[in-house]
Amino acid sequence: MQVWQINLIILWVTQFCSSVGFALSMPFAPYFIQTLGVTDLNAVKLWATLAAAGAPLSMAIMAPIWGLLADRFGRKPMLLRATFGAGIIIGSMAFSPNVLVFVLLRIMQGMFSGVAAAGVTLVACNTPEERQGFALGCLSSSLFSGNMFGLFIGGFLAEMLGYRNTFLLSGALLMLAGLLVLFGVREKFTRAPQPSSRITWREKWAALGPGTPLLLLVVWMSVGRRMDGAILPIFIQELHGRLEGAAIWSGLINGAGSVGAVLAGLCGSVVMDRYRPAVLARWIAGGAALGMICTGLAQSLNFLLPLRFAYMLFAAGFDPVLNTWLSKITPSNHKGAIFGLAQMARSCGMTLGPSIGGIIARVITTRAVFWVSATIFLLFIPLMLRCEQVMTTKNRKAQTAE
Repeated sequence: MQVWQINLIILWVTQFCSSVGFALSMPFAPYFIQTLGVTDLNAVKLWATLAAAGAPLSMAIMAPIWGLLADRFGRKPMLLRATFGAGIIIGSMAFSPNVLVFVLLRIMQGMFSGVAAAGVTLVACNTPEERQGFALGCLSSSLFSGNMFGLFIGGFLAEMLGYRNTFLLSGALLMLAGLLVLFGVREKFTRAPQPSSRITWREKWAALGPGTPLLLLVVWMSVGRRMDGAILPIFIQELHGRLEGAAIWSGLINGAGSVGAVLAGLCGSVVMDRYRPAVLARWIAGGAALGMICTGLAQSLNFLLPLRFAYMLFAAGFDPVLNTWLSKITPSNHKGAIFGLAQMARSCGMTLGPSIGGIIARVITTRAVFWVSATIFLLFIPLMLRCEQVMTTKNRKAQTAE
């Protein structure tokens, strides 16, 4: 087997373990907050929104820095930093004395984490261009299958062991993933030569390639996908009617969504090297919008199970499609920087999405969050077509200049 194939197998396992670690505890943050003395449901929504938005906000600030360091020192060190950093900080959440400390730790997690983005960058930089769609699709399936398994058992573990112990277990799994990367992944990293003369920021931006308009799509997609991040557990609790047992239902429903996400990753690994990303993205956006509309109309937890599956079958395709699109049109010596910027863009969306969702849930109603998210997905289609036109124009100008 070639080195990129061995790395892909090991990274699939490590990303699976990391996703299990995140999924064991973080989706149940609104329930953990209620055990820290916050009992008013509106206050829970506020703190849950802060917890959901704080980590991606700090990640957005740090992601470009980590991306530049990846191009300078290698992608494997960045993956080790993200995995071990997340393991230590999430494990520390078990000892949170109050909700403020918990939220501060979430913010710290965003500063030092970014496991998925670091793994994507490493795979994109060490995989032949003609196999990148396959590799990134496979990696996507590991993320979502780990998420599915973690969500499925996380609800039961939270009920049996308590929320604090699930944080400790999450931290241990992430530390294990870090050890697998440390001893299993091989990277042949060659640092790109530094320019002899000082270049301007405009020249640095132009050197990233014609794919920079895609960063806007990454932000837009992340807003729509994460808008229900802090609200879905509360919506499940509202339909369930009480806190007891809500974590189990939350795990089952999110687990059903992760099954759809795994299938999306597996299907994506087959079709992404055969069809243009813009064509796939249109179908994904339309299907995700329909799933959100139906979720907002659901009157029973039993209906949420198939609806979440159907929604994630489409929505999980956004990341691998956009990552493949970015990777194929970005010079290899700038992929760390572009994926760092993509993580920043994704984190900005992950900050705005829960914040907007929390405001909508407080001011209007919980169900309105899902309908606004559907609108964002539908608007993604014309925005994507416009970005494609801009990239085509930039590419033609670059070829003419050469």
